[in-house]
Amino acid sequence: MYSRLSEVGLTGIGAFVIRVENKVVIQRAGVSTIMISRGFLSALIFLAAGFCHVELFAQSRTKIVVGYASMSSVVTTLWVAQEKGFFTKNGLDVQSIFIPGSPTLIATLNTGDVHIGYTGGTATLGAAVGGLDLKIVASFGNFVQTDLVVRPEIKTPAELKGKRIGVTSIGGTGWMSAMLGLEQIGLNPERDGISLAAFGDQRVITQALETGTIQGASISGIFSRKLKRAGFNFLGDLEKIPLVGTSIVVKSDYLASHQATVRSALRALMEGHGYVLNPANKSAVIEVISKKLGITDPVAASDGYDDYVRRTDKKGFVVLDGLKNIQRFMKLRNAKIGDINLERMIDESIMRELEKSGFLEQAMSGKFSVR
Repeated sequence: MYSRLSEVGLTGIGAFVIRVENKVVIQRAGVSTIMISRGFLSALIFLAAGFCHVELFAQSRTKIVVGYASMSSVVTTLWVAQEKGFFTKNGLDVQSIFIPGSPTLIATLNTGDVHIGYTGGTATLGAAVGGLDLKIVASFGNFVQTDLVVRPEIKTPAELKGKRIGVTSIGGTGWMSAMLGLEQIGLNPERDGISLAAFGDQRVITQALETGTIQGASISGIFSRKLKRAGFNFLGDLEKIPLVGTSIVVKSDYLASHQATVRSALRALMEGHGYVLNPANKSAVIEVISKKLGITDPVAASDGYDDYVRRTDKKGFVVLDGLKNIQRFMKLRNAKIGDINLERMIDESIMRELEKSGFLEQAMSGKFSVR
């Protein structure tokens, strides 16, 4: 004959807890009575409390959407920050979305569907001239991060005249990289009859180049190195050209009202960046790259890793010359872009704060744990 003492709110158990001398009875409607020791119950409550803590922690994380515009290895830091738990560690529940084309991504920032953009300076400047108030808060790419790859039969810049070049989007980072690359080798698309076509995805661009649908392409190392081994050629030396490519962009009003969230995101990204740059983590990073890009060729994945590590900015600050180069080129097509105050588009206050506190130095050591 037992007397009911209490109900314990253990999610998923829903049982009555009854003490009988040295034993504890867990009785549930419609289920046989089970007698267990008090020590076992203590362990059970401890585990349940842990599960409740995890559930509450998950509920307390701030949900944000991060959009990225390139399906290539230039997104490695973002992918690693998410896959290795650095966002979670910093109190964020992040949904990352691939949105083909930087201009389209910028549009989703404007509507509020995306909170943080992982994109380049070209579309950002294009949106700024249209009146959208954006801030670049960090940058992982301050020089061109793609190669200008051409078919095996094309060996000189002159042989590219009248041909077709594939880019991710018109007006995006890949487009600007191609335009600056053509300028470097002395070509002008209008004068030389070169057309640029948008494909949205570097994997698709690569296939189009292989099949001869296009004769040239602006693609990152994870794809370009494989093509080079197959006999395709590179024109120019694009990685020497200043260009803000992979940067972190937010709307000014979002930064003002959600500064703590942006700070947490930057902390997570810098921890992830340090993890990527630590040679000891190379195999783990390659695994993430392979998963995200659906790559089964370990050599190609290693190419992507090596290319990204070589070209990425190690500190995360914006190089102003990378924006000036975009402005110089774009103002020829829209004079109003020349009036934009580039310094006002950059807000590195959080990054400077993280630098001053010593956090960036610690993050770049690559030894941060996700726990």
